[in-house]
Amino acid sequence: MAKYSDIKGFTVQTLSSDTIASQVLGGTWASGGTMNTARSGTDGGTGTQTAAMLGGGASGPGAEAEQYNGSSWTEVADLNTPRGYIGGAGTTTAMVTFGGNSSPKAYTELWNGSAWTESGDLNTGRQSMGACGATSTAALCISGASPPRVTNVESWNGSAWTEIADVNQERYYTTGSGSQTDALLIAGQDPPVMANVEKWDGSSWTEVGDLNLARFALASSSNPSGSDDTLAFGGHTASPDADKTNTESWNGTSWTEIADLSSAIAYHSGAGSDLSAALSFGGSSPGVTGASEEFTAPAVFSKQVEGQLFYNSTTNAFKETISDIPSSTWASGGDLNSARAGLSGSGKSQTEALQFGGKNPGGLALTESYNGTSFTEQADLNTARGEGSGSPFGTQTEALMVGGNPPSSPAFVNTESYNGSAWTEVNDLNTGKTLQGGAGTYDSNLAFGGNQNPSTRLAKTESWNGTSWTEVADLNEGRKEVNGWGTSNTSAIMAGGQPTPPSSYGTKTETWDGSSWTEVADLNAGSVQRTGIGATINQGLNVGGYATGLTANVEFWNGSSWTEINNISTARSFAGGAGSAVNGLIAGGETSTAKVATTEEFTASLANKTITSS
Repeated sequence: MAKYSDIKGFTVQTLSSDTIASQVLGGTWASGGTMNTARSGTDGGTGTQTAAMLGGGASGPGAEAEQYNGSSWTEVADLNTPRGYIGGAGTTTAMVTFGGNSSPKAYTELWNGSAWTESGDLNTGRQSMGACGATSTAALCISGASPPRVTNVESWNGSAWTEIADVNQERYYTTGSGSQTDALLIAGQDPPVMANVEKWDGSSWTEVGDLNLARFALASSSNPSGSDDTLAFGGHTASPDADKTNTESWNGTSWTEIADLSSAIAYHSGAGSDLSAALSFGGSSPGVTGASEEFTAPAVFSKQVEGQLFYNSTTNAFKETISDIPSSTWASGGDLNSARAGLSGSGKSQTEALQFGGKNPGGLALTESYNGTSFTEQADLNTARGEGSGSPFGTQTEALMVGGNPPSSPAFVNTESYNGSAWTEVNDLNTGKTLQGGAGTYDSNLAFGGNQNPSTRLAKTESWNGTSWTEVADLNEGRKEVNGWGTSNTSAIMAGGQPTPPSSYGTKTETWDGSSWTEVADLNAGSVQRTGIGATINQGLNVGGYATGLTANVEFWNGSSWTEINNISTARSFAGGAGSAVNGLIAGGETSTAKVATTEEFTASLANKTITSS
């Protein structure tokens, strides 16, 4: 008898622990050395996990300075002026501290490895600011409270402070990371408590991805080489009123939750040079503490790869690495240039999507492409319209716009094809329709259901072969405001919609095999005006919509049933969509008050799932 390994051609690895997606996700926190003087309000820490330094503090005498060597803290010479909530940058042999809750609040002191010397004051005295910098001669003092909160940012050259470009959002009890030319300002309080993060490129501040958890009085790894590969940890939330253990890592694009601190902490300090090693020290939890925690990520680990099979010898389990769609969440993306609803779309992923048409309030001809970060305007449609169907499995350079709703009835029969630079009118539909579902590509498309003004729900299905439309088998039930997806004119799925008469919000789902529609498992919640995101008929998302009111609900289709998963952030209907259930987006749409331009992205994370026998 042939062996399984001979047939399949691979060996299942035996590992002592699960695979991980990145080094930082394998990291954990452990107890470190305890400071000689417990203190909170210790913003002014700097250095690395094995060579850190702290001066001052808001509790106790407030002048003590200590150094950490990776195992224990040693007292060194005191600051000249006791203070807490100060900023700090540099190393254990050359450090600068500035600001704080002393009076005046502009003091700057330099450490040369043995003593502190007063130097040039800040132009704007403040406390609880963001601070960062690689050396004692190159630092930033960012925002803070004076006591009014300020947006001012100052740059230090070793002898004097110079005001540079302001941040977009004032805040205090914040934290900073990076260098004088590449920095992050992370969360804080204005109030309210913020998750907002801004990035400095040496000339201006730009808002980037928010933390997953809004908080203030948190700390970060200082990472003096630059803003990428930063950790943010601990802090305090206002609702519920509590110190936190949460730790998040920044990869230059987004924040990921990783291993928590052992103990909840706030008003503490942080140090670290990358994502592999960091230090949290001092603070309150809620009592004042001198405790430290060290974050260490493994130098060697087994990389997680989708489709990977392995045996975990520690847990005695066979596992497979798959996209964990049900546990994944939505994140903000770049806004459309023009707010609108009733868009149509094309594109197999969120990094190469196309959105076109729409209404606000009349029909629009606009076309915009998305690169995963921002939308760029492209050539307009020849005929302005919204609420048509597109080519979900198309691309940015090969797309189809079908039917739709003009400013007045009847519904359009118009079809247009896009080649990446211009739209061209091609052969019309046999029956004008709007609010229909669509599937396929620019040369193999399906348009099904919809509405024929003023109120006729359609069961008609038409198939496009790249040249002309042909009427094929009807849906089992006529309905409008449906959504769907699929790879071609022979493989599609339709979900939801409003049947005739309009007495309910539809839950029915039908799949198309190229010759007929078959009813399959119903949605959990009936609704209309939803957005479908998917590639094959075995996997997709049904997003938002309307059911007696706007909804943020999302349901995941696994090929046989629907499962409710994490909601979108903003309830909306008539949004555009593109991509797949693993890598998709919604754009625009209509809320209870207005048409919107906001985009939300869905990116499925990988997870190791245990394989069980049934």
